[in-house]
Amino acid sequence: MARPRNRQHDDGWKLLCSFSAVMFVLVLVKLDFRYLIRMVTLCLLVLGFFTFFLYLVGDKLQMLWSFFMSSNNTQGQELSDEEKETERRKARKRIQNEYTEKGARYEEEVLKPREEAEKARLEEEFNKFAGPAWKGKSNRLGDGKEPNEDERPVTDSGKPVLRKRVQGTSKDASAVRKLPESVTRPTPVEPDQPKPQKRVVILPEEPNSNEKECITIRMRGLQSTIRTRRFLCTNKVQVLLDWMTKQGYHPQLYTVCTMFPRMDLSEHVDKTLEDIELCRDVTLIIEEKL
Repeated sequence: MARPRNRQHDDGWKLLCSFSAVMFVLVLVKLDFRYLIRMVTLCLLVLGFFTFFLYLVGDKLQMLWSFFMSSNNTQGQELSDEEKETERRKARKRIQNEYTEKGARYEEEVLKPREEAEKARLEEEFNKFAGPAWKGKSNRLGDGKEPNEDERPVTDSGKPVLRKRVQGTSKDASAVRKLPESVTRPTPVEPDQPKPQKRVVILPEEPNSNEKECITIRMRGLQSTIRTRRFLCTNKVQVLLDWMTKQGYHPQLYTVCTMFPRMDLSEHVDKTLEDIELCRDVTLIIEEKL
């Protein structure tokens, strides 16, 4: 099979042969080399200036030339509507093919390597967590020792329990392992203790205002609401706390106090109103416990 010829190599040989022929002609003609060098330098300067000019305005000249040629072509022959539509279709198809090639190249060079790297990472994590947790040497349960006769489980009659030993199974392990007494002897079930009954708050009947030991007590809540009720001096202080509970204030969070001098009534629950000198109409306030 013949080797393909290099076009640049052939052009180089042609240029070298041409230069040699020119120099041979100059030697025969016996021209002045100074004049020749001057002419070559001038040609190089003109060529450089022309190249720089094309670098600056070459694109504009190319656009003007293409516009001039297209205008001449359109003036010479006008395309019909079908030909214009065909040209548009060709242009759209060419642009679509370019985008398709770009998309395929992006998928091949970017998306596929990224998906393969992500897949490899997920497989590595899966093998890390789903693989065997222990890869070392294994030992039998019970330190690898055979159970003695005294260590074998026995029945209620004192006879040892005979189990079918299967090497390397869970039944073999259950015959060897030692369980604590809390597992072998379950704790006795204690009888259910009766639950403490909840205390039902019942207020005494409200006495008549004509009774001698009747007093009127006003109780002010946290939202400045005032409730009024009559009590007897012989009632205990617990009755006032029950009345507070009826209004929605839990005794573990709130208490009842006198205004002046201040006195916490929850500290005198077993005393009567007469014992703490509440034998006249008075206003009490509900406070939050600290």
